[in-house]
Amino acid sequence: MSVSALEEAATWAEQLMDAEWKGRKDKENLVRYRLSRKVGISESYLFRLQYKRREMNDVKGSVYRALMIARRSYEGLCERVENAADTMEQKLREIEEHDEAIQRHSPMGEGMAGASKAPGQEMR
Repeated sequence: MSVSALEEAATWAEQLMDAEWKGRKDKENLVRYRLSRKVGISESYLFRLQYKRREMNDVKGSVYRALMIARRSYEGLCERVENAADTMEQKLREIEEHDEAIQRHSPMGEGMAGASKAPGQEMR
């Protein structure tokens, strides 16, 4: 069974509202306002998609297109953030592996600071 354009648009609007949410003190009408400004759809139309979908027969083409583009942009942003996080994790693993290798090769795992101390002397 295929999903209607109206249901698809309503799902996208809901996902974008969730993404726009800033925290527990954020109000739904403020989220809807910010989303409407970013996407270029009226707040009332977003409200209708959220609460009056059963009364609607279809969705305006311009609204459908705007939501589709916004959702694709959001997915692209998420993908870039995930790729950056993966790159940072990989660099962190490389640093940790390098540090472990240095620890294994240094005398008693003390490193250079421990090797340069004279017995009974404290580094300051």
